[in-house]
Amino acid sequence: MEDLKMLNLLKRIKLLLQRNSLTLAIDLIELEVENLQGITEKKCKNTIYPNYDWYCNDCYNLNCKSNKKSI
Repeated sequence: MEDLKMLNLLKRIKLLLQRNSLTLAIDLIELEVENLQGITEKKCKNTIYPNYDWYCNDCYNLNCKSNKKSI
């Protein structure tokens, strides 16, 4: 993972924890663990159909290997 992606991810988690959104922080951490394990690409409903390849250009999922959005 690139350093900028990691910093952005840690900032998101810190912000959620500062706002007492523990549940959302846990969900974000679980999502990122799935991303690192390669599960996300298989579960993503937007990449199942070939006509939705544009979705990956606007994806906010940082560690998804299909994410084409530059940060």
